[in-house]
Amino acid sequence: KILLDIRSSSPPSSWPKSSVMADDNVTIRAPIALCGRVINAIIWEENLWDLIHRENMIEVGSFVRLRNINNAKLPITGTHCLSVHAKSSLTPLPFDAHEIKVLLKGHNTRVSSGVPTNPTSAILPAAASSRQRAVGNQETKRHGFSTVRECLEKPAPASFTTHFEVSHTLPICNPTSIDAMKALYTKRKNGSFSFRFALHIKDSTSEVDVLCLGRVAEDLLGITTQDIIAENSDKCKAALDTLKELLSPGSICEGKIQSTLGKDGKLY
Repeated sequence: KILLDIRSSSPPSSWPKSSVMADDNVTIRAPIALCGRVINAIIWEENLWDLIHRENMIEVGSFVRLRNINNAKLPITGTHCLSVHAKSSLTPLPFDAHEIKVLLKGHNTRVSSGVPTNPTSAILPAAASSRQRAVGNQETKRHGFSTVRECLEKPAPASFTTHFEVSHTLPICNPTSIDAMKALYTKRKNGSFSFRFALHIKDSTSEVDVLCLGRVAEDLLGITTQDIIAENSDKCKAALDTLKELLSPGSICEGKIQSTLGKDGKLY
């Protein structure tokens, strides 16, 4: 069975954080990384690629069954890969299917017994159980990245650079039109307009709402509130594309976050 990791090293979203196998009450938690080999699969067939890329029927971490595929090598690097061609078939599999249950329980046994995981399959940033966390934190510090949990635990004010995934905006903005972006800014008392929204970000350690205000939001989206009000088509289209990319499932972002302590004593 092949776990096809599409586009990025994101948490296997088809695996719940904690799932109970009803047949024998075995509780399995999604691992931070996988035991075993990792291999790329090249999709040559346009219809299969549309299934993956456009119709969103398969997401990062999905289980799939591949039939009639070939071994191949990448032209430049010579790296071994799987070639999915016109005569191949790709079938999405639910995580609670019997064969997936057997696969998950077998993998859980390997993880529980201390079998080393493959860092190539690790979620960014790498952080896991007690033994692995020390290594993960050393890697994080060495490369200058923090986890979302560290952002929450360190006393404010502080600055962090971290890898994360954006699940949605607050207020909710479905980036399909210029009107949709109007939810991201508010009117000030002096009559001017300013961006005021939050990104709900997460990684393998935690999740948090990050405020995007004024100039920071303008730099992020590449647009001003006046551009939206004037319906500047070119800039609005570029901003919508940026939002779609940020909110795309499995898209890993790198960003700088600042924490501050509010007058109400809460961490922002």
